[in-house]
Formats: sequence, C-alpha cells, structure tokens
Amino acid sequence: MNLFTLRASLLFVFGMALACKTPKSEPVTPGGSGSTAGKKPVVTITTPFGSDTKAGFVDGNGKAAQFSYPCQMTFDRHDNLYVIDQRASYIGGSVIRKVDPAGNVTTFAKGLGSITDLCVDPRDGLTLYAIESGDALGTPNGIFRISSNGQVTRLSGGPDPDGGYSWGFRDGPLDKAKFYQPQGIEMDKAGNLYIGDQLNQRIRKVNLATNTVSTLAGGQVEQKFCDYVDGKGLAARFCTAEDLELDEAGNLFVPDWGNHSVRKITPDGTVSTFLPLSTAYAPEGPRSQTGVYQPYRVEYNAVNKQLFVVVDTGNGLKLVTADDYLFDLGRHIVSTDFADKSPGAKHPITGMAVNKKGELFILDKFNHCIRKVSISWK
Repeated sequence: MNLFTLRASLLFVFGMALACKTPKSEPVTPGGSGSTAGKKPVVTITTPFGSDTKAGFVDGNGKAAQFSYPCQMTFDRHDNLYVIDQRASYIGGSVIRKVDPAGNVTTFAKGLGSITDLCVDPRDGLTLYAIESGDALGTPNGIFRISSNGQVTRLSGGPDPDGGYSWGFRDGPLDKAKFYQPQGIEMDKAGNLYIGDQLNQRIRKVNLATNTVSTLAGGQVEQKFCDYVDGKGLAARFCTAEDLELDEAGNLFVPDWGNHSVRKITPDGTVSTFLPLSTAYAPEGPRSQTGVYQPYRVEYNAVNKQLFVVVDTGNGLKLVTADDYLFDLGRHIVSTDFADKSPGAKHPITGMAVNKKGELFILDKFNHCIRKVSISWK
C-alpha cells in the first residue's frame, strides 16, 4: 500500500472516531525562555531561491536557480542549506542541492535513490545523513551518509543479505535491518539516528557506534490501519510518522498525521500527546486548549524556543511559542510575493528549516521554490 492510499483510507475510517479517543495533551512546553505574551505575529513571505512555479534543474544564484519538486531541507553549522531535489515528483532520482549564505545554488550530491529526509550530524555540524524510502518501485529503504565534500556512502538498505524483500521490519545489525517507507531522520548529540518508520508505525533508533538498530517507541498494530496509545517504548502506538524533530533536551516531536496529533517522545522512549486532534480551523490559544489537524512537518527553533507545525497536509502553518501559546500563522500574513496569486492557488509546505539566526525557510514543492517566512511581534 502506498502512502496516498493509506492516507485516503485513514481519513475515511478514523476521521470521526479519533475525536472520541484522543488523549489529553501533556503540559510540557517545547522548552526555553523568552516571551511573546500580549503580542501577535506579523508574517511576511518572500521567495529568495528558485523560479516560482517553474520546475527545472539549474544551478545559479537566488531566483535564477531552478528546483524540481524539492521535499525536505536542513542547515549545517555554517548556514549552508541542503535541499532534497526529487527531480521526478514523488518517485526516485533524488539529488541534494546546496544553497550557501550568499544564495548560490549548486548540486552537492548525487547517487541517491528516493530519499525523503535528511539531517546534519550535530557533532561536527557538517556531515549529512539521509533516509531512503522504498515508495518508489524497486527502491530499497536505507540510510546514506554524505560527507562535507558530497561523497555518498550507503550504510544500510539494498538487497537483503539473507534473501527476501529489501523492505520490512527487522531490528538488529544495521546491515541486516529493515525499514518500511521511512519518512523522517534526526540525529542526537551522541550520534544516534532516529528514523520515522512510516509503514512499520514505529520510531527506530540507530546506534552508529555499534551499528545496531532498535525500536525506541511503537509496536505492532494488529488487524487495523493504525492505533493511538500513549505509553513507554513498545507499549506506545502510532499511525503515521511523517517527520521527526529534536529539541535541545533530546525530546523527539512526531507529526502523527493519521492520528491528527503531534506526539512527543522523551529520551527514554516515553510517548505523550503534545498537540491533540482539532479541526483545520482550530482557534488560537494556550496549547492545552487547542490542537491540530493532519500535522505533516515539524521544526524546532532553538533560538526562540518555538515549535513550527505544518498542518492540513501542508496547507497551514502553526507556531507553538516558548510561552506555550499556539498561533495560526496563516491568519497573520500581511504580504507575500507568490508568482501565482490566482483564486484557489495552493502553496503547500513540504519542508522547513531554521538557520542560526532563528529565521524560518519553507519549501513549496509544487511551485518548485524556497520561501522565507519573516515573523515580527506587535
């Protein structure tokens, strides 16, 4: 079953039921200090990179560059931005493009399959890791390491050394481990990788010091598409892990799209509900009194202790402040420079990244560009 079929089925089966079984959100904030109390965001969206609405594969500076269906991105310690450029929509052929602080776009790494997410090693701030999803026909599910000069090394995936399919579920030695259409990857300060293993409905942990894979949270969902259980380790249950994000305390945030919630996982594997189910038009307010609908991406802003959440499968953007207040940023946009401003035009967000200044950048996959979201408070 591919992801689009799974999402359609989940919307039909679970859309009404979740309102009756969603746990209450837990009271812990994303962390940190700083106050926006009594203020409201003022949002401006500009397009610094890519030819808005025009797909292509052209290196260059700023808007002279062209992307083709970019899907995720991350910054290194020098504020170079690395972008997965899928080139062929949802199927394989991924490359990684690099945008330096001066806005120069180059092709950084090739030789990748259908990668769906990437992260930077926080220990050196330069080495990249990418997760490959076998959602493309014939593409395995594995992990790549990409050096600071763009050299690609496969760490897992490819033909099963014991025979059988290259995808599935198997903990143990990294070279024999299996994933099933993973969608998110993050690395902690100790060098452990975390994988959002989408169709296994688990969060996996990869210890690169011992080259072993284990399950941090989530367990087998029996005889139904998905389940929703907060708890510790294997006792927890997820529906879909669309993305992963770590805060500085080592807590993982997971947009559980099928359960319409953002889940939080502490370093010991304890899973709780950070943002519960609400509607696409949920009111702004204290986090404990509101929620999300179809959360799709998450991004933590360590500078301002904020958590950004893409909702409605890319069509909305929420912000949880350090004061634990949730804003719908779409309601506070004062200007944009979209090339297509026609009625009904869509600008879905498929990736986010925050630089060292705390500035937010978003990917508009189907308009083939990178946008900057500037937020002031009044």
